[in-house]
Amino acid sequence: MTNASRLAALCALSLLGACASKANLVVVIPEENGHIGAVQVESGGSTTLLTGAYAALGGGSGSSHMKPVQLASTEVGQIFGTALSAQPIPPKTYTLYFINDSEDLRPDSKLAFEQVFGEIARRKAAELVVTGFTDTMGDPGYNDQLSLKRAKVVRDLFIARGLKGEDIVAAGRGERDLLIPTPDHKAEPGNRRVEITVR
Repeated sequence: MTNASRLAALCALSLLGACASKANLVVVIPEENGHIGAVQVESGGSTTLLTGAYAALGGGSGSSHMKPVQLASTEVGQIFGTALSAQPIPPKTYTLYFINDSEDLRPDSKLAFEQVFGEIARRKAAELVVTGFTDTMGDPGYNDQLSLKRAKVVRDLFIARGLKGEDIVAAGRGERDLLIPTPDHKAEPGNRRVEITVR
């Protein structure tokens, strides 16, 4: 979940009285991976940019002006713990790579394939989006077909392991969205891939 959506959830809860000491409270909460975003708050005719971990603005009930508030991570956990624990697990993406001009996974991608099952197990219900890509070798029409075949191969591997087909979407993007930009007709192993998004 992005910081923006987490902030929106926290603000809405505080407006409903989830925070006993403040009627309005905006807090920047780091993402699970440690990334810290930013939020711009307009209040009382002024604009404040919050950029640090746990940077916060608060204001009393009926006040149109919010002031900086010092909060420790433990305090944020106490105030918003219930809301934070109720959030859905953010989507996670895994990348598998393919042998040139084939639908066969590279040996080093088989481990990444197995790791997807750990992510699926963390969720009550998981959906997978499997998107295939190619490098710029071959013509675009051929690459569209090859990328979709790669996505379907991976989808079939999941189905063979017991996942339901209706929970897996397979799509091909051909040579669009190159991970490593190259000119046409350039072999690039990093672009021959399937991205699996678990959500």
